[in-house]
Amino acid sequence: MAVNAEVFEKIEKYRPKVIISLQEVEDLDVTCKSLLQRYLSNTELINSSAVVKIQAVLDYMYEQVNIGNWKEVKLFLRKTITITSYLKLLAHIKCSTEFSDSVIKESFKIIDIGLLFGCPLEAEPKLLKICASEINSKVVPAVNSQVSEISAIPSELPTNAIKFNAVPVQTIDCPSMEYFYKNFILTETPVVLENCIDHWPALSKWTDQNYFINLAGFRTVSIELGSKYTDQDWTQKLMTIGEFVKSHIYQSDGPTGYLAQYQLFDQIPELRDDISEPEYCCFSEHNEPVDINAWYGPKGTVSPLHHDPKRNLLAQVVGEKQVFLFSPTDSEFLYAHEHELLNNTAQVDPRRPDLEKYPKYQHAKPHYCVLRPGQMLFIPPKWWHFIESLSISFSVSFWWE
Repeated sequence: MAVNAEVFEKIEKYRPKVIISLQEVEDLDVTCKSLLQRYLSNTELINSSAVVKIQAVLDYMYEQVNIGNWKEVKLFLRKTITITSYLKLLAHIKCSTEFSDSVIKESFKIIDIGLLFGCPLEAEPKLLKICASEINSKVVPAVNSQVSEISAIPSELPTNAIKFNAVPVQTIDCPSMEYFYKNFILTETPVVLENCIDHWPALSKWTDQNYFINLAGFRTVSIELGSKYTDQDWTQKLMTIGEFVKSHIYQSDGPTGYLAQYQLFDQIPELRDDISEPEYCCFSEHNEPVDINAWYGPKGTVSPLHHDPKRNLLAQVVGEKQVFLFSPTDSEFLYAHEHELLNNTAQVDPRRPDLEKYPKYQHAKPHYCVLRPGQMLFIPPKWWHFIESLSISFSVSFWWE
């Protein structure tokens, strides 16, 4: 059996559940729904002409979800995108004569756009992720690649907190749960934790950029372009991880690219297997799941001085980052933006504060650390933090309340 026929067969077995999920989009107009029903009920009808019609439904859905506020998009529209993306994937593989790189790349693009704009179906919540895993199992890793392994040798770093008139953040070795709770959770005190994630496969695997390209090079993600999100020319662009690594991780020309605050592990579960949720996240006031985000970029990426409402454990996997922290009591000295969308972001750059423009900053008390591979930084809620990558860097943040 040809590989594409085998992949089609594995993905098609989820078709009955997708047909059932049409009940979840009762508000969909009759024309679109009947078209989806027709091709899902009989894949023998799928041909190049059908692909055009399926794409037309997707285009119409994208047009609908991009009208107005994203938070107000009706759920049935997003579910329709998931269903139609699945159907488009079936059609794409069925109409392909071979399982080539171009076919694989387009397959992942269909899946990832569906994941970004769609939402889970009750009948099969992990539908598109399962399809991605089926395809990924048939991808042959590249033998040669132009990217290399990131050196584990620390670069020359500005580790002297005195340079910034800052208090060094305390570093402790893998504290007990009780000690961490009493001394840092309850007191809302930042701390660097060592030897807590030594068991993560990510610490060794993620230094090799070929690992990312082989595992997820064809996957489409949203990349931030620009030095920082407060700049006017800051924007976002969809691209594959392979394109991101080759164009931004090892390329200095053009705008800085940053995979920032991105739910990569939800989109690509294979990467989730390389890490584990720290036990310290169990100190929660709610039963909500921990938010896990990826931060991956070249030297020089910056998160401007800002604060978040949740507790944060920032785990450094690859490279180094310097971090400035300020207590909530210093808020009046940091000059938060007045705009509603940026009122949790300060205008001051703690690396080189302009005291003429921001004279009150001289009363602020910065805390400082350099975060290295294998370390985690606990950032209490509402604590201001400024983060800069001092080298190619991959971090994982765990947010909880």
